[in-house]
Amino acid sequence: MIGKKFDTINFLGLYLWLGIVAVSLSLFFFRPELFQPERIRTLFSANLGLGLLIYFIISTLRGFTLIPSTPIVLAGVLVFPPGPLFLVNLLAVYSSSAIVYFMARAVRFDSYFHEEYPEQVTRLARLLKRRELPVIAAWGFAPMVPTDMIVYVCSVLRISVVKTLVGVSIGEGVICAIYIFGGYFTLTSVFNYL
Repeated sequence: MIGKKFDTINFLGLYLWLGIVAVSLSLFFFRPELFQPERIRTLFSANLGLGLLIYFIISTLRGFTLIPSTPIVLAGVLVFPPGPLFLVNLLAVYSSSAIVYFMARAVRFDSYFHEEYPEQVTRLARLLKRRELPVIAAWGFAPMVPTDMIVYVCSVLRISVVKTLVGVSIGEGVICAIYIFGGYFTLTSVFNYL
């Protein structure tokens, strides 16, 4: 009985996610003017608080897709000032990672990973048992790897949520600081040169 409820929740979540993706792609293809960087920047500069809230929600929900945060952070660099963007990005890392950590077992990723990738889970478990925090932080720092994957694995392996969030925030914090402040400095330099 409980398994059927989880299957129903999983399918509803999948359909909701696919619906959001379909609507977003349709808008992007049929109304591309809505996505012009200058238009978005003007909209968000007039409504910075609302824009950062939308960015926070998108960044938090991104965790369920296993898409790396790099494209969203780089898009944020084009639109928001670096200080508030960095702060909101770190809050989104915490919220996304916490939700993913607690949802991993609820949506039965533990059984999936153990059934589909038993050797990889065993190897990663051995590595994490020796050096949990450095491995989590290094994974969070890797730019093109979804940080939420290590959060799923930490949840499956029952690694402390606090240690998981601290490790992820160290890795993500460093790489996001490089992207945000480095990107802002680069963009400012380029625009001042032109």
